Amino acid sequence: MNRKQRRALEKKNRNTCTENFSDKISQFNKLPEQCTTCEEQFDRQDREMLQSWNVVVRQEVVRLFCPECIDKAKQVLEKYGGENERSTSFVHGSQEDT
Repeated sequence: MNRKQRRALEKKNRNTCTENFSDKISQFNKLPEQCTTCEEQFDRQDREMLQSWNVVVRQEVVRLFCPECIDKAKQVLEKYGGENERSTSFVHGSQEDT
């Protein structure tokens, strides 16, 4: 790969990274102000809430879940949907499915 090709590839990768980052930032603005399930209020200024709540993005739909609702969902999945291939594994923090 010569210098010109390498620079073109680097430029393309930089643009893709910038676009992905822009998409993430715009989705943060779509973040609900309350839990999608129980409607408990979410404070964006509270560091503890930012660390403990979960964000799930699926097909451009942003959902926010409090720790209690995530725990309930985990229990239901373990009890009824444990062997289901389509069951979602919940990860602390945020998730994205594109």
